[in-house]
Amino acid sequence: MMLGTVRRFGVSHALRATAPRSTSARLATHLPKWEAPSTLSSLAATRSLHSSFPRLSAATAEAIVEETEPSKPAIITEFSDLAAENLVHNKIIKNIIQPDRMNLKTMTDVQSLTLNEIVKGDDILAQAKTGTGKTLAFLVPTLQNILNDPSVDMSRVGRRPGRTGPSEIRALIISPTRELAEQIAVEAKKVAFGTGLLVQTAVGGTQKRAGLAKIQQEGCHLLIGTPGRLKDILSDPWTGVSAPKLNTLILDEADRLLDQGFAPDVAEIQRLLPDPTKVDRQTLMFSATVPREVLQMVRQTLKPDFKHVNTVREDEVPTHQRVPQKVVYTRGLENSLPALLELAQNWQARRDNGEELRPFKAIAYFNSTAETKVSADAFNAIARSSEFRQSSMRNMRMLEINSRLTQALRTRSADNFRKAREGILFSSDVTARGMDFPDVTHVVQIGVPRDRETYIHRLGRTARAGKEGEGWLFMHPAESDVYRKRLGRLPLKVDTALESADADLTQTLSNDSPVGKIVSQITEGLAQCDNTTKVKSYMGQLGTATGNFNSKREAIQALNQMFVAGYNMQSPPELNPRLMQQMGLSRIDGVSVGDGTRQRREGGFSRGGDRGDRGGFSRGGDRGGFSRGGDRGGFSRGGDRGGFSRGGDRGERSGFSRGERGGFSRGGDRGDRGGFSRGGDRGDRSSRPRRSFEDSFSDDFRF
Repeated sequence: MMLGTVRRFGVSHALRATAPRSTSARLATHLPKWEAPSTLSSLAATRSLHSSFPRLSAATAEAIVEETEPSKPAIITEFSDLAAENLVHNKIIKNIIQPDRMNLKTMTDVQSLTLNEIVKGDDILAQAKTGTGKTLAFLVPTLQNILNDPSVDMSRVGRRPGRTGPSEIRALIISPTRELAEQIAVEAKKVAFGTGLLVQTAVGGTQKRAGLAKIQQEGCHLLIGTPGRLKDILSDPWTGVSAPKLNTLILDEADRLLDQGFAPDVAEIQRLLPDPTKVDRQTLMFSATVPREVLQMVRQTLKPDFKHVNTVREDEVPTHQRVPQKVVYTRGLENSLPALLELAQNWQARRDNGEELRPFKAIAYFNSTAETKVSADAFNAIARSSEFRQSSMRNMRMLEINSRLTQALRTRSADNFRKAREGILFSSDVTARGMDFPDVTHVVQIGVPRDRETYIHRLGRTARAGKEGEGWLFMHPAESDVYRKRLGRLPLKVDTALESADADLTQTLSNDSPVGKIVSQITEGLAQCDNTTKVKSYMGQLGTATGNFNSKREAIQALNQMFVAGYNMQSPPELNPRLMQQMGLSRIDGVSVGDGTRQRREGGFSRGGDRGDRGGFSRGGDRGGFSRGGDRGGFSRGGDRGGFSRGGDRGERSGFSRGERGGFSRGGDRGDRGGFSRGGDRGDRSSRPRRSFEDSFSDDFRF
C-alpha cells in the first residue's frame, strides 16, 4: 500500500505542510467554496500525488468539481439530459424517468455532483446523508460503465438477460446488512431492466445457498452482498465465483461498515480481488460521515487523485434536531401497544375531520425480536377484525421485519411497506440504518434504545426527501435514569395526550369509554397470539429491561405485570436458577423460579375465568386474584389461598405460589380459594389448541 510506503520513508509528517490552501476567494460568489478541511487535507498531502484535494462545502447543482479547471459546463440535474448528452444509455434513463417505472425526473445533489466523475472513472469519496439518493448515485454510472466495457456482450441489450459465467462480475457492492443489500439489488434491477445486465446478491441467512446457485447458474455482472458472505464466496474455490475482470468496487455506508467491525472482512475481500496494479479498478465510497476510521480506509483503498464530494451543508440542521419529538411515559410496559393504536386512530380521526394530513405511515421500533413479533401478530389480528375492516383505517397494512424472519419474508415486508400508502411496520433495528421507506410520517420507539446513535438512526427513517415527520418515544417511568444519560440533550417534549398510555390495565375498563375500546382491541389481538411468542417476548425484554430500568426489582415487577395484565397470562415464565444467578436476579422478589415444569404440568399459561368478551381473570376482590396491596411487591410464592398477592406475610418469599395448596385451579368453581381457573367460560379461546412449554419453546429460550 502507498500509505505504508509513505510511512516507511518518513514523508507523511513533512508533507502535511503542503496541504492546499483555500481558493474560495478566486471563485465567483454564487459558487460554493472549495476548501481543504484539516483532516482531509492532511490525507491528501500524505498521499502526495493529489495536489488539489477539494471539499464541496455546500451542495448545489452549479458546483465545479476541480479547482484546477478555470471553467466547466453546468452540472446536469435532470436524468433525461444524461441520455441527451450520451452519458447514460437510453434504456437506463427510461427505466428511471418513465411513470410506470421509477418515475424520477430531477437528480439529487449527490447524484448530480458525482455521476459525471464516476462515469469518467474517478475514485470518489461521497459524503451524503441517508435518504438523499446515494444508491442511484453509484448504481447509474456503475451500470453505465459496465455497458461501456467492450468485453461485455452487448448483444442482449433490450432483451432478457442471458446466461453468463460466474467469473463475469464487473462491479461489486459491499453493504453492511442483508436488508440494505437486498434494497440496493431491487433498485439495481429496476435501473438495469432491459439492458441485459445481470444483478445478483450474496447475503447470509436462509437465502445464501439460493443466491450462490443463481450466480453459478445464471452468471453475474453486478454483485451486491454483505462482507461475511462475499468473503466466504470469493475465498472458497469450490463456489466457482471469482472476479478476474472486476473494474469497480463500491463501499456503501462506509462508516457503518467500519462501525460494525467489518474492516477485516473488507480488507480480505480486497485481497481476493484482482491486483489493482494489474487490473485497473475504480473504487467508490459513500458515507454519511467521515470519521477517522473511514479516512484510514480511504488511504488504503482509493487512488491518490480521488475526488471528495460533500453534500452535507455545514449549516444544515440534522434530522434529530429539527423533527418534532415527543416522549410518552406509560403507566406500565403493557400500555405501549394501546398507546400506539390510539396514536394511529387519533391521526386518522383528524384526517376524517378534514385536516390535510398525509396517511398514517409509521415504523414502530422494539428492542427485542420477540417483542416485535408479538406486537405485529396482535395488530394483524386487530386488522382482521370486522370492526377494523369497517373503519376508515381498513386500508392500513400491518407488516413486520425482524432478524428471525427469512430473507425472502423480510424483503417482501420491506417492499410491501414501501408500496403501502398507509400502515405500520413493526421492526427491530435491522431497518434502522440505510433502509429507505418513502412517506413515513411517524417513528415510534418502544422503550429507551440502547444508545443515542440508535435513537437518531431510527428517527432518520422519517422526514426524508423533503417531507415532514414526527418522532415518538414510549417509555416506562422507571427508565428515567438511562433516558437522561442516553437521550437527555435531545429535544424531546413530554406528551400526555394519549389517554391509554396512563390507563390502569390491572383493572377492568368499560368498553363504553374510548380508552376501554382501545384496550379491548389490543386484548383481543393479543389473545390470538401464540403463547410461546409471548413467553419469548418476556424473555427477550428481560435483558433489556434489567439494563434500562432504575433497578432490577422494578424491571421484574414491570415485566410480570405486562405478562399478566397485558398479555393476559396466568403467571410469568419460570427462570432457571442458573440464569437468575448470571443475570443477578437471585435475590430479586417476584422472579418465578423453575425450569418450565409448572407450565408443562398445567398445559400452558393463559388465564381462565369468565371475563366476558375480554377473557381472563378477576383482578382483586374477595375471590382472590391480582391484589395490588401489600408492601413487598411482586407475586406471592406461597400462602394457602393461591392467586397473586402483591405482598402479604411471606416476607422474602414473595412471588408465585408453587405449593400444593396454592397455584391455579384447573377448572370448575373458583370459589373463595383464589387463584385462576383454567376452565369455565373462555369464549372463542376455549377451543384453541395448546402446545406444551417443552414442545413449543425454542432451544434458544429453554433454561
